[in-house]
Amino acid sequence: MNKDFHKLAVLYRNELLNNVIPFWEKYSIDQDLGGFFTCLDRQGNVFDTDKFIWLQARQVWMFSMLYNRLEKRSRWLDIARHGAAFLQKNGRDQAGNWYFSLA
Repeated sequence: MNKDFHKLAVLYRNELLNNVIPFWEKYSIDQDLGGFFTCLDRQGNVFDTDKFIWLQARQVWMFSMLYNRLEKRSRWLDIARHGAAFLQKNGRDQAGNWYFSLA
């Protein structure tokens, strides 16, 4: 099978930057309680408000990585900081152990 990997790279980059990331920027940020909503339908409606710690951390990592490796968009850094602040405030118990999820 002959694949044009350059075309695939262009396609994936376009989908990521023009569809996937804007979707998460628009719908996942919990402006009221902090952190991110991760259980969203295709229209961006929240169907579960539980916040799984590893998904919170993954979103912090993703926006940090985009900022540091792709482009210095202040919006991406702000989103990463938003999630990091939520994790710092709510992610661990008094002994320093990470919770699995928060309701």
